[in-house]
Amino acid sequence: MKSYLVYDSGIGGAWFSLELLRRKKAHRVVFYADTLNFPLGLKSETELYNILDQFFGYASVAATKPAEVFDGIFLACNTISSVYLRYWPVFKKKVPFPIVHTYAYHNGLIGLPKPLILATEATVRARIYTYFTAGRGVEMPATDLIEALQQDDTQRAKGLVKQTATFARKERFSHVVLGCTHLSEVAALFEEEGLPVYDPLAQILGNLKLDNDEGVGANTQQLILHATGDYGDVVNYVRRKAALLPEEVLLDAD
Repeated sequence: MKSYLVYDSGIGGAWFSLELLRRKKAHRVVFYADTLNFPLGLKSETELYNILDQFFGYASVAATKPAEVFDGIFLACNTISSVYLRYWPVFKKKVPFPIVHTYAYHNGLIGLPKPLILATEATVRARIYTYFTAGRGVEMPATDLIEALQQDDTQRAKGLVKQTATFARKERFSHVVLGCTHLSEVAALFEEEGLPVYDPLAQILGNLKLDNDEGVGANTQQLILHATGDYGDVVNYVRRKAALLPEEVLLDAD
């Protein structure tokens, strides 16, 4: 039975959690929706460090309960992953579970000739994507698009995608890198605009294997939501998307 703990502040982590279930990569997913701290991308490094420390405090308590032992932790947030990369020796000691961040499978980035990287302001400040693309990437805050997706403002999100795609084509960018996990939701829209997409969350999912998925079915899968604040946006998103799953997904509020 594969059980994972997923961290994010909004719908990016919800998308990833549902994909873990839909692709039969997990039986049980606990989504730690840090909605109290959304948007993470506008916070300082000190604030982000403390937020990550609080999350690992939750995970370390879970590690003491046999029924809540996880096979791994996914930091499904680029902003938090950037902080984790800078302080991983401290955080890695806090839990006995494997930890996977959004930059875990970054080798493909080096081969992109001229990528446009859409991210939160904090991720842009961290310049990690600049490093992984050997300076060929151009990082741009996508605050408005991220906010539109969190609020389920579909029309606004589509308009912002078209606007960004027009800019990307004009400047002859080779790819769009989704440097915020909220943006996985609109990966297909960028592709419809004729822009190749590099999605870190999709890279993680593609590299994740389940030892045996024969026992993964409607009665064995479960999504548990642990939210730190108002979780209306996340619940509405999950309920809307869960209907697309071939199996029934149980949504429990922790």
